[in-house]
Amino acid sequence: MKSKQQKIQELTGLKAKMPKASITIFTTFSRAGEKGLSVAQMQELKRALRGIESEYLVTKKTLIDKALKAGKYDGVDIYGVSGSVGLVVGQGDAYSVSKKVYEFAKKNPVLQFFGAIFEGKFVDGIKFKEMAMMPSREMLLGRLLGMMKYPLTAMAIVLRQISEKQSSSIQ
Repeated sequence: MKSKQQKIQELTGLKAKMPKASITIFTTFSRAGEKGLSVAQMQELKRALRGIESEYLVTKKTLIDKALKAGKYDGVDIYGVSGSVGLVVGQGDAYSVSKKVYEFAKKNPVLQFFGAIFEGKFVDGIKFKEMAMMPSREMLLGRLLGMMKYPLTAMAIVLRQISEKQSSSIQ
């Protein structure tokens, strides 16, 4: 059990990290009567998140609620989440953070999403999953380039065929 001083330090840390985060994801990793994430799985998640400027925090619901009220985040009912709550506080690209957490959750179905704070607003678990399943920025740029390149390529092929036909008819 943590002392009052430790809880105050943890609350201060949460209040400092949440406003700076590009995304804060609320997860459950253990529910009553079910086996939760193992220590090894938790370490694997934390290691994966460190590489993308994010961290996974486990703390009491009361402290999370106080940090949410201090940051004036509306629409988050932290007490409505069943089981133990964990937070992913992402400093980097919000889409890459959400994608990394979603990929981990696919391999470890014990980890479930309650929602996220994205761009200062709460989004529920369903909208968060939609965001996490979106293609990466690089893939979207590649698709855009392909769509832009296709008409030019098609026009070049048609012009070449026309020139070949005209040159063959001249001979």
